[in-house]
Amino acid sequence: MPGTASCSPRCQAGPGAARLSRKERCVVQCLAGASPHQAPRARSQRSISRRSPQPRAPGFQPDKAPLIGAAVTAASPLPAPQPLPLDVELQGLSPLEAQKRLTGRVKAARSLADFAAVINAGGRLVDAICLVAILSGLPRAVQRAALPVLTSSSSAAGASRGSSSSSSASGAAGAQLQLPEPEARELAALAAGVVALVRLRLREFDLNGLVTVTVGLAKLGGYVPVEAGVFRTILTHLEPRLPGLGTKALANLMWALATAGVQPCGSWLSRYYAAVERQLEEGAWGGGDLANLLWGLAKFDLMPEVWLMDQLAAACLAQLQRSHCAADGATALTCLARYSCTYNYRLPDEVLGAYLAALQPGLRAAAPGDLVAIVHSAVCMSHMPSRPFMLEFYGAVLERLAPTGATTSAAAAASVGAPQAAAGGAAAGAGAAGGADAAVLRGSAAAAAAAVRGGGELSGADFSRLLWSLSRVDCTPPRSWLREFVEVATPKLGSLRHRALSELVWALAVWDAKPSGRFLDEFYRVSARRLHEYPPAQIADTLSALSKLGCRAPAPWLGGMLAAFCASLLVAVGQQGQGQGAAAGGPEVRSHELVAVLEAAVDIADDRMWLGQPQQRRLLQLLADTAASKFAVFDAVSHSRLVLALARANLCPGAAWLAQQQASLASAWRSDGGADIDTATAAGLRQAYRAWDVELDSGLAAELEGLGLQQQ
Repeated sequence: MPGTASCSPRCQAGPGAARLSRKERCVVQCLAGASPHQAPRARSQRSISRRSPQPRAPGFQPDKAPLIGAAVTAASPLPAPQPLPLDVELQGLSPLEAQKRLTGRVKAARSLADFAAVINAGGRLVDAICLVAILSGLPRAVQRAALPVLTSSSSAAGASRGSSSSSSASGAAGAQLQLPEPEARELAALAAGVVALVRLRLREFDLNGLVTVTVGLAKLGGYVPVEAGVFRTILTHLEPRLPGLGTKALANLMWALATAGVQPCGSWLSRYYAAVERQLEEGAWGGGDLANLLWGLAKFDLMPEVWLMDQLAAACLAQLQRSHCAADGATALTCLARYSCTYNYRLPDEVLGAYLAALQPGLRAAAPGDLVAIVHSAVCMSHMPSRPFMLEFYGAVLERLAPTGATTSAAAAASVGAPQAAAGGAAAGAGAAGGADAAVLRGSAAAAAAAVRGGGELSGADFSRLLWSLSRVDCTPPRSWLREFVEVATPKLGSLRHRALSELVWALAVWDAKPSGRFLDEFYRVSARRLHEYPPAQIADTLSALSKLGCRAPAPWLGGMLAAFCASLLVAVGQQGQGQGAAAGGPEVRSHELVAVLEAAVDIADDRMWLGQPQQRRLLQLLADTAASKFAVFDAVSHSRLVLALARANLCPGAAWLAQQQASLASAWRSDGGADIDTATAAGLRQAYRAWDVELDSGLAAELEGLGLQQQ
């Protein structure tokens, strides 16, 4: 056409031919590996090819050219270039650029090997900023590499806070993180290198950097040993700069020192307390910071001045009233309980009641260890929680025992009529208070079951502490709660240790809640396997609780309990004969435990003929003889219980034993006047002595006859 530029042969092809745009050509060149400086040459080759087309293979059809997608798919991507080793990468860089490069690598590090590469390649080039980054990220890498290991012990006296942030008051109950052996060796070498670099750069850290370094080293010390000297060196550099620390830095610093086991003293503590006092007046403390501070002080048994403790307690209470955080409250209450036991520092009941009221809204979301620590600490401080608090607490405990399944379903079904039942109970007056409490408990449990909640179930150690606490709280749970509690506790008996088993049956006796036959069968089966673990005190508590509940124990189980208790007696007698006593670590058997075991064994034996067999009579005689050696501390009531139990067992302890017992009873009667002996007990004593055909002591006979005449 006139005036139209001539086109190349390829451009004059039919409409079926595909024509690559400039952008598509660039994509093909990039996939083919052409570099930017080769682009002019590629364009020159393309223009040449257009003027003189290259020979094509037979059968080539221009109108069936491949699409760009096929070209991209057919092109194989080049392998990613391997990163250079860090020591090679640092070559030729200035010290400042090298330090920036090291800090960047630290921020991207995820494993122990990454941190080791930075420390090994950097060496003395690792500055203070890089060290702060290392000690901030390395503990997280260690935690990722650690594995959970089950443990059989749990802290019962104090809260264990595993990090500088707010955490559980009882820590990870029953489990802890532990590094495998290869990673532990690698971390030990890393820690030694970091400590050496910290000593080298100590004067270059700013104030917050020193605190971060202290916290990081304390966290590493939970996995591998870290020398205590580096902490003391840091304390020396920190002492004149303590007034400049903020609230979080003060709390984290005390937490780190307590975790590392490096106790400050003297002028350092005085300056620290002054900084804390200043921040209490000026700064805004967080709940986790106050909990960490109290935990660190309590772990060292460091007691500040009373007025400073009052300020700390008031600040904790104010924070809890805003946050309702159970973890912070559990830690604070546990520390206050420790101060109460150690230094007799106790908050008024009104303040402790305000603490529990502030924590009540957060009980449903509390971790199991925190839940137990709250009530355990209150009981240790002789504070009785209110009934509304305990009802909410009982519901939260039941959720931890059975967080899913039929229990919560039944509670949800029972909660349909809870508002009506609660209203009816309130209208009916004091007589319906128990029904209203049960309805409120079922309704609150159902509402919480519908929510998403975490925290897991109670561990064996927490369960034991919980039962110890609840058996000493003057608030008996509703009967509906007790029935459900027994049902959900039955499958857990096999995982409980001997102490928890003893506390469980004792708590049921305090609540006057006789368990089901299924529960008792499982209890006897589980506890029989742990008879060798029971100390004398727990044997006495277990038998006394079963006697109070009116239970009957099978003969083999009861015989094992008596044999275990008498074995402890023989061990104690042997140690006394060698002059070792209780210092040798043997079991100590008290006089009231002897009476309790003998009395309870006679009560719960389901076969009285079995008690008359020679083996059982020898065990009962050993109990009576051991009791005779402790007559000096017996009162009249203990004497009476002992004699009546032997009479019910149809066991005569012998003339010499009876003469000694009567003389001791007469002396105890004269000292206290026999005020606690009623006429029925006196009649039982006269009948027992008459059955044994022994002559009564003249003074004791006069006292017993006089008591009988008074009754007439």
